[in-house]
Amino acid sequence: MVRKFRIIALPLLVISLLLGACTTPIFNGLTKQSDEGNGVINTPQVSATTPVPTKVSATPQPTEIPPTPTQANFKVSEKDEMEMIYIEGGEFIMGTEDIEAQRILEGNGRQYPEVPMHKVTLDRFWIDKFEVTNGQFMKCVEAGACEAAKQNNPIFAGPEYYTSSEYANYPVINVTWYKARAYCAWADRRLPTEAEWEKAARGTDGRKYTWGNEPVSNDVANLCDKGCTARYPNPKFNDGFPETAPVGSFPKGASPYGAMDMAGNVWEWTSTIPNPYPYDAKDGREAEQDVEYGSKWPERVWRGGTWTNGYSWLRASLRYRSVANYWNNNLGFRCAASE
Repeated sequence: MVRKFRIIALPLLVISLLLGACTTPIFNGLTKQSDEGNGVINTPQVSATTPVPTKVSATPQPTEIPPTPTQANFKVSEKDEMEMIYIEGGEFIMGTEDIEAQRILEGNGRQYPEVPMHKVTLDRFWIDKFEVTNGQFMKCVEAGACEAAKQNNPIFAGPEYYTSSEYANYPVINVTWYKARAYCAWADRRLPTEAEWEKAARGTDGRKYTWGNEPVSNDVANLCDKGCTARYPNPKFNDGFPETAPVGSFPKGASPYGAMDMAGNVWEWTSTIPNPYPYDAKDGREAEQDVEYGSKWPERVWRGGTWTNGYSWLRASLRYRSVANYWNNNLGFRCAASE
């Protein structure tokens, strides 16, 4: 029995050795297609017992990273030390078909339609990273180029809100469209169009909010939370501020370009006269209008939502409006500039 085993085993051993010498490297997996989400190509897994030589290029080429909105350029205004963000020109998605845009919001008498969703092409421009603050606005008042903000509609700090250094970094409020325009002119800038404002707020991907499409949370915007002193406090939110907040308090809610507080805190004036979409800058909506300073008409568009309203008002596409000489303690502005 032992002899028979040895006679059979010998030919099998020889055959096995011959097959091993002829076998090519064995892949443990197939080549996977590139992952378009992160630009990484998954190479095949090779048997550890069969090393594969790595081919090295004689002249390594650097990987080119395409520019993205988060790589915006920055500059600081010499007049008021406002940090400004560069927005590249090109096409973006304006408006929305979101079901929330079709609902009737409480107290929405001045809301304006956000439909239809459409594409708009803009030239490159600059926009303020933050809302204009009390400290900055006071410089314009002291220079004689701006009228002081109204002070008979105070919030938590009363008149000291505008003059105390404690609130210098809070957004200026109670300013009419004319006062906002005057400030921007003094600072060698202008009010943004509502199209510029929306592109700076949501980028080019049509996102719902400045931070993306994720639901509203406590750390992305200053809205009317459980401690809010306005009419409709929401007990489900607690952002830490019962009224206005210092500018830049919610970095997680920044726009794709890095602009702050474009959702919540205070409404912001734009240069635009409210007209139906699609947006066309040449149809008269961006006309300055030869009207007397302080005149009510024409109306102008607000953007951004505010500390006095709930999360439904934080969409980057939401439009509101009022007469140009209106002012309130939830209304401020930021400036822009052409490149």
